[in-house]
Order: sequence, then C-alpha cells, then structure tokens
Amino acid sequence: MPYFIDGNNLIGLSAARARSNSETRRAFLSLLSRYASSRGGRLTVFFDGDDPDRMVSPKGVQVRFSAPLSSDDAILREIAGAHAAAEIIVVTNDRSLGSGCRSLGARVIDWQEFSRRMERGGRGAAGRNRKEEAVDVDDWSRFFGLDPDSLE
Repeated sequence: MPYFIDGNNLIGLSAARARSNSETRRAFLSLLSRYASSRGGRLTVFFDGDDPDRMVSPKGVQVRFSAPLSSDDAILREIAGAHAAAEIIVVTNDRSLGSGCRSLGARVIDWQEFSRRMERGGRGAAGRNRKEEAVDVDDWSRFFGLDPDSLE
C-alpha cells in the first residue's frame, strides 16, 4: 500500500524553516524509516522546496522535494497520474489537500490514524515476523508534542 506523506504539514515547518532546521526533518524521516522497517509498505514523503543538504533517503522511505511546485501540488499531480489512485493513502492534517486527494480517488488519513497504524504494525503479525526494529509510538508522540495516551 503506497503512503504519500505531507512532510512539512506533519512536522509543522514552512519550507524556509525546514531548510534551516534539517534536524527536525531527519528525526521525522528516521521515525518513518523505523515504521517502514517494522511494517513494510511504500512511504513517500513530500517536502516543499528543494533539498539544500542533498540528503540520502533513509531505508524504506522515498523523499521528494517539490520545487518549483508546492508539496500539495506535487502530491495532487502524482495522484492524478497514478494508475490506481484508490490504493494511495495520503497522510496529512491539511483539510484542503485532503479534499483534493479524495476528489482524485485517494484515501486520506490524519497523523493520529497513521500513528495508530504504526502502533498496530509493531504488535501485529507483520511486526513479529520481521527482524527490524519496531516503531516506538511514544517517540512518535513526543516528536509531535502529544500525550501518547491520547492515541488510545
């Protein structure tokens, strides 16, 4: 199942701030990489702008920088060109982007639902059959400054 992740929206940084704060972006990608390792799936994270660090994508995560488009426009363009848009799940808290994605046939979940899926992935059969590190949902929650108990 392909996931398109609205990177700047979920980490709460504008493209300009993300450019000057690559540590936050790297921490976010590390969490996603652990999820991909424990659960599988195809994760593509879209960030606004370009990649000033020329970073290497972490294992299990494809990173796309959208310049000269916005990441919202890049996500919508990718869905519009997909052969099976209904199989794509977009992870965003942006209502406008979510609406546009749904109108193109993709499914949309917010970060809380994605966090729940991460937690289930670490405990389910897929997580038990893999040797990679399980996702720590408490780490994910701390990253977003949330109470882990609110995800229950």
